[in-house]
Amino acid sequence: MLFRKKRHNIEPDLTKEDMEELVTENIQFAERYSNEGNVSGMEMSLEIVLKYSQKIGKNFDSHIINKIKLKGYELGEKNLREMALKYEKEGKVQEARNAINLANIYGNEAKLLKYII
Repeated sequence: MLFRKKRHNIEPDLTKEDMEELVTENIQFAERYSNEGNVSGMEMSLEIVLKYSQKIGKNFDSHIINKIKLKGYELGEKNLREMALKYEKEGKVQEARNAINLANIYGNEAKLLKYII
């Protein structure tokens, strides 16, 4: 006989007001991270925004989310290409390749978003 472990709800009980505050704060974080080209921070913040906005029944205009993502991916690509050049000058070949690969992914995401917007 197989027994399954019960999943415990790790997520704290949040009020609707708490969730609204989380959504508001994280949309601001996402915009800030996007303006810095910090794609991972932007994506994490947007994930929280989407998760909690659904729970409180708040719909976000996908156009707004896509504009935030577009800027983040474009700046992220630019930052990574600059980093790759720096790594190449320092002789860090593998780090430069990794930065270029990630920059290419961000560039492709940006291209896709341009078609959507």
